Amino acid sequence: MSEELPTYVQENYSKAVKLELGTWLSKNPLPSLVEAKYDGIRVFLFKSGDKLVLSSKHGGIYTPKSTPQVFSRVPEFLHAPNRMILDGEYVAKEAKGLFLFDVLQVDDRDVRPKPLTERKKILREILKGTGLEVPCTLARSVDKINELRDDEVRAGREGVVVKNPLSSYGQPNSWLKLKKFDTIDVFVTGFVETTEMRKTGLARSWSVAVYDDNGQVVELGNVGSTVESVDPRKIKKGSVIEVRFQEVTRDRKLRAPFVLRIRHDKTPDECTLSQLT
Repeated sequence: MSEELPTYVQENYSKAVKLELGTWLSKNPLPSLVEAKYDGIRVFLFKSGDKLVLSSKHGGIYTPKSTPQVFSRVPEFLHAPNRMILDGEYVAKEAKGLFLFDVLQVDDRDVRPKPLTERKKILREILKGTGLEVPCTLARSVDKINELRDDEVRAGREGVVVKNPLSSYGQPNSWLKLKKFDTIDVFVTGFVETTEMRKTGLARSWSVAVYDDNGQVVELGNVGSTVESVDPRKIKKGSVIEVRFQEVTRDRKLRAPFVLRIRHDKTPDECTLSQLT
């Protein structure tokens, strides 16, 4: 049964889009629920009786026995139903570790059709006293949304996720990723031969791409700069990297790009052109 959990996560987890805030709000009017965007691994928490399992969309299965360090910060669920499925992020570098922000199932009830505000009430009751719930703020203006995003960026996080409080779980375009800078996840299609590479054998410039809606590769140009913490030796053909850029040119190339990090938690097929729309 546990082997099926990653497939369930992959097929059912709600996705956040990347759009201009104004464009998103035209289809998701204020007020909005705003949460911190954590830099972790997306996971579902499955509970059945007294058994707990975390499963990621990339095939990871975590149990208290196999990975006790993951569950060391997870307290007893005093108010939890017998069976449930919760949505969240596991962030190894954070002291709390696990952050939960939504609920899909409670016992035999599929709560995904319920509005987000109702699901939040259910989640709050389940997580009472655990400290695992991701705090959210109801923002009634664009200025407040931007203020909350800037606060999270200053705190060292990626930004925020803005959500339509009336949306069902998985409703298309109802969650928005709002970061401080424009970034995109791309995959490496090859190395750019430079004078330094010919001398040292070490690539310092890479060609990158994404997939369009038809599964065709769309080349986005070359990236030849990295932040200091990125080891270029670990960037291989097929690696997924997060790239910050200034703008997209008319011929669809990234201007002034540099590598922020290697995304070991993502696969090339998740790097889509829709990130730029």
